Amino acid sequence: MGTLNADDKASASKFPAGGAPRMHSQALGDRRNASQHQIPMQDADAARAVVFAVLSRIEGYLEEETIALDKTPNFDLKTSNDRKSQGLVDLNHAMRRLKSDDVNEDLEKRLQIFRGKLAVNLRKIRLHLDAVKEITAMLSDAIQNAESDGTYTRNIGPMRSTL
Repeated sequence: MGTLNADDKASASKFPAGGAPRMHSQALGDRRNASQHQIPMQDADAARAVVFAVLSRIEGYLEEETIALDKTPNFDLKTSNDRKSQGLVDLNHAMRRLKSDDVNEDLEKRLQIFRGKLAVNLRKIRLHLDAVKEITAMLSDAIQNAESDGTYTRNIGPMRSTL
């Protein structure tokens, strides 16, 4: 068992330690991670194009979530939040590729529009969460009232019991 035959030697040289083939997605993941730590792009137009593309993608997520909060009672907020979070990470990486003088008037306007869409989405989420809090409070009160036998409740008024 301690020696390798010719076939084993050939396969060991093709694959990394452990003898398993490297998955395509692992190789892509390594390249993706390496590219995330790049210095600013030399072409300002290309860097701005990346930012615009990421902004468009995040805005799509925001619009989908904003509409769904109004119309879809079983909307998956966790998945939506995960997508938005990843989009913001991507936006951060894209913005790092820009130099400060690469931010032109068009990009400033686009970022202002994006901030407005974020604000609308935030208002919708707050409204949704406030409604959830109200419903939770009502359910909690109903459960407490249903389980209470009145032992620790102080009765005031005409229904007061006299002992």
